[in-house]
Amino acid sequence: MVLADGSRIDYECLILATGARARAAPFPGASLPRVLALRTCDDAERLKQSLKPHTRLVVVGGGYVGLEVAASAVAIGADAVVVERESRLLARVACPELSSFFLRYHSDHGIRFRLGQSVASVRAAGLERLQVHLDSGEIEPADIVLVGVGAIPNQELAQAAGLACEDGLLVDAFARTEDPYIYGIGDCTQRPLSLYARTGRLESVPNAIEQAKQAAASICGRPAIPPEIPWFWSDQFDLKLQIAGLPFDVTEVVVRGDPDSNRFSVFHLNAERRIQAVEAVDSAPEFMMGRQLIAARRQVDVSRLRNPAISIKEVAI
Repeated sequence: MVLADGSRIDYECLILATGARARAAPFPGASLPRVLALRTCDDAERLKQSLKPHTRLVVVGGGYVGLEVAASAVAIGADAVVVERESRLLARVACPELSSFFLRYHSDHGIRFRLGQSVASVRAAGLERLQVHLDSGEIEPADIVLVGVGAIPNQELAQAAGLACEDGLLVDAFARTEDPYIYGIGDCTQRPLSLYARTGRLESVPNAIEQAKQAAASICGRPAIPPEIPWFWSDQFDLKLQIAGLPFDVTEVVVRGDPDSNRFSVFHLNAERRIQAVEAVDSAPEFMMGRQLIAARRQVDVSRLRNPAISIKEVAI
């Protein structure tokens, strides 16, 4: 391996853990000083220093990162507006039931939304003021603009090494690339999702940890790590959202509990009545048991699953 200064490091095994970077804002004005992203510790510190009571924040992107920042801003007394080009929040990562719930919950807490609209440009309007011009012709004033429109895998080093990449460095179930001495882990990889018979790129701490275990087991000659159930979480105001599995090949969606109570879960089932994924809002038992049922591939009784008066432990057939 050759470093930037020309020095060389010999290796028997190499792990690429180059992560991902924030996707660049797709509009003029994205390079203005008070247009921010959130991906690194420095990004977080810059955002922390910029957010204060009465700050006007415009968030571009209604995904988890955007909603988490908007919630944190409102909690300290700032004003937050979320601009999302899709017709609903979390359109690429959550079901419509969850989207509707978070739209209502965040609106009740004072966040304003511009759904089905895009940012045409951001322009300076004084020393520390910005104007966010929407494609509708409307203008949102802002002190800070946070862009949260996804991430791009840092695969350039892998490509330069001649390794196969496709929206991430391609690895197998042992986190190995096509070169058996080079491994890849974390956000930079496109990896097998064995439970769902496909590949995907997962951006989460649990995924990086599991792939690190896979690589370590392979390098040390230990038994393969059993396939894990992907899981994720997000804190929104005082709510905790926990997600297990991925909603592939879903034929039925079951809501357990009442969203108006701010405590419910959404189960995604395939044609064989096996749970593919669960999204749980302040419902830790449903998350934990749902994760176990996904792994076990056990069929469930849909009528019992739909009834929150019946213990989640009693829904398996």
